[in-house]
Amino acid sequence: MKTILNLSYSILLTATLFSCGKNTGKDGKELDGPAKGEITVAVDESFQPIMEAEKMAFEQTFPSTKINLVYKQEGEAVAMLLNDKARVAVITRELNDKEKTVYKDEKITYRSFKFAGDALALITNKDNRDSMITVNDLSSIMKGEKKKWSQIGKNGSSEEVVLVFDGASSSNLTFLVDKFGIDKKEKVSFFATKSNKEVIEYVKTHKNAMGVIGTNWISDGDDPASLGFIKDINVMSVSEKISTNPEDYYQPFGYNLALKRYPLIRQIKLILKEPYMGLGTGFINYMCLEQGQLIVLKGGLLPLTKPLQIRQVKMD
Repeated sequence: MKTILNLSYSILLTATLFSCGKNTGKDGKELDGPAKGEITVAVDESFQPIMEAEKMAFEQTFPSTKINLVYKQEGEAVAMLLNDKARVAVITRELNDKEKTVYKDEKITYRSFKFAGDALALITNKDNRDSMITVNDLSSIMKGEKKKWSQIGKNGSSEEVVLVFDGASSSNLTFLVDKFGIDKKEKVSFFATKSNKEVIEYVKTHKNAMGVIGTNWISDGDDPASLGFIKDINVMSVSEKISTNPEDYYQPFGYNLALKRYPLIRQIKLILKEPYMGLGTGFINYMCLEQGQLIVLKGGLLPLTKPLQIRQVKMD
């Protein structure tokens, strides 16, 4: 941890001191640097709110930079990175061995950074009285073993559960398929939209829907958009075990992520493809430093490069 942060401070300090100097490539063209230039970053659409905040703060700190965020489903973001259409990919997984061969062929060092802890939020319509679900029930719904709301909750209706994801190649869908060991050949029945925002809008108007979104869309208590979304939906509490005790069920916010109480936690990773110390390096290091991690914390996510001090207070 200390090694990463010390290196980051060193890089940004050097970038600030020498940002006026020119760095040229083999063709004589001026290259971007850690604190100047323009690059494209491919972002899993689940993380749009936090990345917009990071981009804004970074560009204000380093006015000679421009970060173009392009929002895609995870597979498309990786493709952009490997095809040199993006310098950084913000996704939920490491590249696989086949994908890493591109780095080897181009003689570029593969670099990946843990950025933030995120979670999947399960959301329902305001008129849905079921507010709790177990991981086992969610798995059964994904596998088609349970189909009706009455099979997963005491207040459930006889209507079928309609799972809603943000696309067929969504990282949200992939996370659950992998977690529950669902064979890729098996068909998971779900309704596909084009974004997390559209998932929220669908759930708002369909009483039997269960939407799966990145918690980042509803976790920032100071963001009017986030507050607007959360007031129109219900966020389900999830338990790792079968229990009738409400205290065993947790929502995907704040200390529940930090204490790893919430069962559907994942990591946001920053994958870099850059053959020199350029703007991709500078942007990543900024996000992993104190200011970038404070933005993560404010956004309701879990900072992963800056240790948190967690205190539990017992109420008498």
